[in-house]
Amino acid sequence: MYRYTGHDTNPWIGIPGKAEDIGVAADGTVWHVNSAGGIYRYTGDQPS
Repeated sequence: MYRYTGHDTNPWIGIPGKAEDIGVAADGTVWHVNSAGGIYRYTGDQPS
């Protein structure tokens, strides 16, 4: 998975984790589903 930084020299950085599906809510909250069906919310580069 990658996070967009907006920096010109390195706009995308890798973050730990794997996802089967990713979704974004209307308020901008990012959620992902892992291969076991667990649902997680992105809270920065920290696991939630």
